[in-house]
Amino acid sequence: MNTIMKTSMIIWFILSATIKMNAQYSDVHCKQHPQSMQITQIDYREYSTIIHFKYINYFEGGGWMNIGENSYLKDKNTNKRYKLLNSINIPINSEGENRYMIFDSKDQIHYFSLEFEKLPDSTIEFDMVEDENNKDAFNFYGITLNPEVKKDFINIDDYIASTPVKEYGIYMKDGQSIYYFKHQGLLISLYLTLNNSYGKYYTPYIDIQNFTGRSLLFNPLSITAKTYDKNKEVVQDLEVLSYEQYMKKVKNKQAWSAALYGMAQGLAASGAGYSSSTTNFSGNGYTSSYTSASGFIGNTYGYMNATASSYSTVYGKSHTQSYNGAAAYAAQQNASNNTNAYLQQQYQIKAQINEGYAKVNTLQNQTQYAGYFNIKYKKSDNMNINIPINNTIYTFQLSWNND
Repeated sequence: MNTIMKTSMIIWFILSATIKMNAQYSDVHCKQHPQSMQITQIDYREYSTIIHFKYINYFEGGGWMNIGENSYLKDKNTNKRYKLLNSINIPINSEGENRYMIFDSKDQIHYFSLEFEKLPDSTIEFDMVEDENNKDAFNFYGITLNPEVKKDFINIDDYIASTPVKEYGIYMKDGQSIYYFKHQGLLISLYLTLNNSYGKYYTPYIDIQNFTGRSLLFNPLSITAKTYDKNKEVVQDLEVLSYEQYMKKVKNKQAWSAALYGMAQGLAASGAGYSSSTTNFSGNGYTSSYTSASGFIGNTYGYMNATASSYSTVYGKSHTQSYNGAAAYAAQQNASNNTNAYLQQQYQIKAQINEGYAKVNTLQNQTQYAGYFNIKYKKSDNMNINIPINNTIYTFQLSWNND
């Protein structure tokens, strides 16, 4: 073999390897997959594999979806598993915190992306497994690519822009269930107690954080509550007391100071599930960090998976505070330090309103509101509380054990 031929083959090999290392495929085939989902494209990045999905909600009147934290890719040839690193525009569900993407209507479409540890270039066929023991899980078997059909890398901001995530979540704090919504820059948190101070009432404590970029009107007079009577098999309305009704009944307003402080500690201080920590990551190496963070950078929702934190695709240093949690995606898009600093400032609370009993308020951007209201007691083990704000009704579905 002459020198020219050797040189040509070496160049061809290097080019082929480079192309495969950073390739993107839109002609994807799958032997078995959920009816509601399809893979639109797979991007082979330098240090990870990103799969882009389209989901259609087939449930009447709404529905929900999420992805399990232990999801993985499996090379069919070697059976080696590649962990889920990050999700974009879909909540990752875990034992410690239940998260759901909430749908408002049947046939609603949702776009999202999942980032996994990088598949080897030699992979010919692979599976994506959420839970092989669950027939309703998002399991894709026998995924293959047509290497002849390639497209540009997907701009994830543009890809998900038309279908923003509406996340509903539940986590525990000091034995108390905290419920929350995260949606389009708005964070609403709530927990429920039973109050016997001047009669018998349910008392929801609420915390609202406004990062929408504009002022919002919060009107507690528009809040409604319902319960399902299992014996009569009917939905019944519950009476929500206005501030004026409350003032007529309450005898010792000072008694509520401690309760309000406890609410502020339970919701505001906890950050409603957001982490606030500084973590170092390496671009293609291993890290001992077990920090997980979720939230928005701009309009892009992301979640960094703690269970896969033994390997990270994140470059540099990221401070995960407030809505600035999608550090992996931001870093991967090579966001500058100035941009990161701006985003951190954009999603920080600048004003707080500790209301006491809830009253009508205009919430400026970057304002946090804390208050409570009372619902007339009716024996039950469930309740739906509907809170209208920002042209959306957020329905908190609560249940408990009376034993």
